[in-house]
Amino acid sequence: MSATSAVLIARTCRAEWSRLWTVRSTWVFVGVTGFVVVGFAALLGAEASGPSGPPADATAWDAGRTTTMFALFGVLALSALATTADHTTGGIVPTLQWTPRRTVLLVARTTVVAATTTAVGVVLVTAASLVVLSFVPEVGAPIGEGVETLAAAGFVLAAGAALAVGLGLVTRSTAGALVSVVGLVLVLPFLLAQLSVRHDWLVDVAAALPGSSALFLVFGEGPSDDMTTSSARTTFTLWAVAALVAGGLRLLRSDADR
Repeated sequence: MSATSAVLIARTCRAEWSRLWTVRSTWVFVGVTGFVVVGFAALLGAEASGPSGPPADATAWDAGRTTTMFALFGVLALSALATTADHTTGGIVPTLQWTPRRTVLLVARTTVVAATTTAVGVVLVTAASLVVLSFVPEVGAPIGEGVETLAAAGFVLAAGAALAVGLGLVTRSTAGALVSVVGLVLVLPFLLAQLSVRHDWLVDVAAALPGSSALFLVFGEGPSDDMTTSSARTTFTLWAVAALVAGGLRLLRSDADR
């Protein structure tokens, strides 16, 4: 990468950062997600501080793992909205007038949206764990377990954000991107898990979904006994990369305002 390209990407990233944080919807999504994540953690902490006490061998990071799925929903929604907003309003036209190199815009938008939403999600998961610790300090928060929990949450949130960005670029519709990414990550895995008929092919389909990988990485459980940490990470990564490639090709090769 030349110095000129690096400077251009850096400037475009700053523009994307400003675009993300100068609209009310971003703050609303972050505020609502934070309220839900921290509020649910407070409920868990209040219950654990009751007469029955916390479960045996529980730590504050257990709350972090539980609230990761709430944070993931917020990350997916915000990533989809941030990616598709100027497509739905027509703002993509002046955006490309200021940044005519679409590859630069693709890199900057993907980087800023995915990195920002992931950071917000990890902060909220950490806050949720600390809230529970404040209610029941006796459960503790081992550093090693914390690193492992936040690393898993960070990967899941980053892969989910990248998937949402890719689907947003493909659909160019906030509703379409939201339905697609929420269905793949949060809805279909649960629906398939609830089916009373357990055919092998249904199990294989469920295991191949990104949401099943997210559940396995966060909770260590999945629809298939053959799932491992490596296979779950690979599956989620392939979904995210495929979505970004498809979305990138549409951005580069077709009219941006259609």
